[in-house]
Amino acid sequence: MFKHTAGAELISSEKESARASLVVGLGVSGWSCVRFLVGRGLPVTVTDSRNITPYSSNLRRDYPDIVCSLGAFDSALFDEADEIIVSPGVPLDTPEIEAARDAGKSIIGDIELFSRYAAAPIAAITGSNGKSTVTALLGEMAKAAGVKTAVGGNIGTPALDLLAQDPELFVLELSSFQLALTSSLQTETAVVLNVSADHMDRHPSMLAYARTKFSIYNHCRRPVVNSDFIAATQNELQLMSEELSTKASNYSLAEPVFDSDFGVRETDGTKYLAHGGQNLLPVSALSIAGQHNVSNALAALAMGSILNLPEEAMQRALVSFAGLPHRCERVAVIDDITFINDSKGTNVGATVTAVKSIDGPLVLIAGGDAKGADLSPLRAVLAGKARVVITMGKDADQVEASVRGVTETVRVNDMNEAVKEAFVHSEPGDTVLLSPACSSLDMFSNYEERGHAFVKAVRGFHQ
Repeated sequence: MFKHTAGAELISSEKESARASLVVGLGVSGWSCVRFLVGRGLPVTVTDSRNITPYSSNLRRDYPDIVCSLGAFDSALFDEADEIIVSPGVPLDTPEIEAARDAGKSIIGDIELFSRYAAAPIAAITGSNGKSTVTALLGEMAKAAGVKTAVGGNIGTPALDLLAQDPELFVLELSSFQLALTSSLQTETAVVLNVSADHMDRHPSMLAYARTKFSIYNHCRRPVVNSDFIAATQNELQLMSEELSTKASNYSLAEPVFDSDFGVRETDGTKYLAHGGQNLLPVSALSIAGQHNVSNALAALAMGSILNLPEEAMQRALVSFAGLPHRCERVAVIDDITFINDSKGTNVGATVTAVKSIDGPLVLIAGGDAKGADLSPLRAVLAGKARVVITMGKDADQVEASVRGVTETVRVNDMNEAVKEAFVHSEPGDTVLLSPACSSLDMFSNYEERGHAFVKAVRGFHQ
């Protein structure tokens, strides 16, 4: 059964001192920071470069006495603060933040603040793709085992809001932006699922992005490592992984080598999720489809095993877990054409994975804001498989350039037109896949809105 071994401790009275904090950015995480600090009786001010934020009216209503500067970052507030708490959406090369760092001020994020107060074990998940699925799945495994579990972070509930639940276990999804501002988070187990080109507008290089992801293993008691991902990398990432190998649990789509490994074994023509020499569950029993989700299931199993979750409870969760919306979600089958919503495919790695998970010909709908990423990996995976790529959004021309000579492209202006053209160019037995390889923010408020627009267009077309 579940065992508390993380050794997390409540914040000391020294850290509880009334140092003045400045929250930079009043989005979801910034608002959670404000409410948490006020709840602890600690002084806080707020600044945001936007004139209107999602929570500016909430701040005025609930805390009218808090100093809040909107429309531009207020350098005076940076000067007056002892500690700067930066929201994930705010670039760290913002001049006011760089000046505060040069002045020796503490620059942290919400996860670092959370780590000072968390008293239960923490399981942390990051990666360019799959982290929301693994976070939700591990949470379901723990709940199936009867463990009082709080799930959130970069998905769902902000980490600081989870503290009020007083759980026996925290399961956190963490983004690279959150990890870049975290230095003392102690975890019972943690995993980097994969690293592919994403957020290149915020990271100076792929290696720098990967280093930030791998920092999740700092202060981790039992790391979990994706052997398939490591085998495909080179140089520094392999060295970092080798340093973890003595205390890590490994998982792979290959057959397990050691008793501690998780993998896939074929026995009498049936493929099983396996732990060492033991077959656990037929792959066909999973409710989530695709090789990438087999890998996600293995990651969750490895972490759950470290957390001493019973295998029966974990298997029960694997069978019942149907996945998250906008992640290779089947929307409809119309005239034997399957429509799949993978709007969460906001980077090229996610789209490559989604395309690989589909058997047979497909029509891909892609485009949006590529965030400075190289989209060329689309070329190889779509060759001989895509009938056409429907392109839209800010970087439609970049998508088209990446597949030129491999498949036909059609440019459209909106999602309704995209679905119409996709239906025209598909044949019975095909799949129409929305997996944009790009951010949605050039045309939509988020990937969820983009996914809902696709679902609405498909169902409207069907009628």
